Amino acid sequence: MKHIRNNNGVALITVIIVMLTLALMGASLAELASVVNFSVDTILDETKARYLAEAGIAHALHELRGGGDLSDTIDKATTEPIAFPLGEGAYTIIYDANESLITCTGIVHETKKTLQLQYNVF
Repeated sequence: MKHIRNNNGVALITVIIVMLTLALMGASLAELASVVNFSVDTILDETKARYLAEAGIAHALHELRGGGDLSDTIDKATTEPIAFPLGEGAYTIIYDANESLITCTGIVHETKKTLQLQYNVF
């Protein structure tokens, strides 16, 4: 009888160790899934912000080719660029006529991407 009780104790300890190991693996997988989800959201926001910056470049080129001066892209009271909303974010345009430089920033949530384009009118 004594021998059977020792085996039952070993089986109980083995089951506890296996359950703890599985619980730790489950917690690790849950954490990994959370980090991957955060990374995917960040990459998605960066991609959207870049596309918004490209939309700002296209907007600026359209205005310049149409004879506009892009003065309506800056708030005259604060001298800050005006945000043009589009989709889940917005873009801003800054045009430096002296340098012929277009700078556009796409903004999605807290993510920003900036593109610059040297533009010469012929």
